[in-house]
Amino acid sequence: MIKRHFESFDAFRFLAFFKVFILHLPVFTFPFFTFFKNGGNIGVNFFFVLSGFLITYLILFEKNSKGFFSLKNFFIRRILRIWPLFYLVLLLAMSAPFLISYFKLPSSDAGYQPNWLMSFLFLENYMMMFNKIEPNVVPLGVMWTLCVEEHFYIIWGLSLFFLKIKNIPKLIFFSIIIANVTRIFYYIYDIGFIDVFSNLDYFAYGAIPAYLLIVNENRFSDFISSVRLDVKWLFIVLIILYIILSPNIFYKYQILIEPAIFGLSFMILLSFTLPKNSTIKISDGNVLSVLGIYTYGLYLYHPILTSISYKIFGKLNLSVENPLYAFLFCLCAFGLTVLTAYASYHLFEKQFLKLKNKFNY
Repeated sequence: MIKRHFESFDAFRFLAFFKVFILHLPVFTFPFFTFFKNGGNIGVNFFFVLSGFLITYLILFEKNSKGFFSLKNFFIRRILRIWPLFYLVLLLAMSAPFLISYFKLPSSDAGYQPNWLMSFLFLENYMMMFNKIEPNVVPLGVMWTLCVEEHFYIIWGLSLFFLKIKNIPKLIFFSIIIANVTRIFYYIYDIGFIDVFSNLDYFAYGAIPAYLLIVNENRFSDFISSVRLDVKWLFIVLIILYIILSPNIFYKYQILIEPAIFGLSFMILLSFTLPKNSTIKISDGNVLSVLGIYTYGLYLYHPILTSISYKIFGKLNLSVENPLYAFLFCLCAFGLTVLTAYASYHLFEKQFLKLKNKFNY
């Protein structure tokens, strides 16, 4: 059995990031743009499904091919990927008040004062749940997703270490139940859905196709390939329409129903791209896939660069309420984010990623 490379994966990660990015742009000049920008949490949900798929596939591949799974190597690989940039950005966040004061940039005290120990321990999400607001330092407000990811790695890594492959469906089933019960409890007591337990089903939905690929790739691929192409495209169009409409429509218990809709939809969308002969995929040479390589940096840097761009435009008296300046601001924020993420990946992150080969599958 040969470990697969999934062509569309980087492109999907970039699209998930871009949904979050446009949400954080403080631009309301264009009515159609405002309509599209809402619902950034949908991008985060997609991230979680993709992560659930990839982590499950890699662990089960190692377990299936070697007969065992090195938990130590798994955690080291995750640390090398996540921690260096995470802590670098945290240090930048800690220095933000001094930089704002030095350059005499406008600032806001909206939000709670960070507890840096909690931030460094990947517990920012619980601080946000307790305070019911975001921290007043950029980009701590988006780092709750990294906290959830880290907690997922611990839960999933330990679970898959002890469980036999044949018992993975039970883990997936109970993860979906736990997430739904947790969300109902949080909904009743007005608690945000920003911990691992209230998001565990997204990872579990992603784990389903990963499990099916490992257990019987040919059978799974044949089933996906048997679905008519026009049916697949219709489904994709319907997903996109619902993603656009969802933040702008409201119905009873929407917040409790939508996780299943998005989790299953993203799982099915991902599954369409998995057969080797699938015509529904985004090639590695596509610009979306190329940008997707830098998704981690794009996600962590974008609040900082968006905030800096906004402050610079303010200092220059270029109001983003003006359509031209709003457009230039969006280009500036996106361009600076891409350049920073690119430089960060090649000059900083890559030095740690090279070490992952010593702890390979």
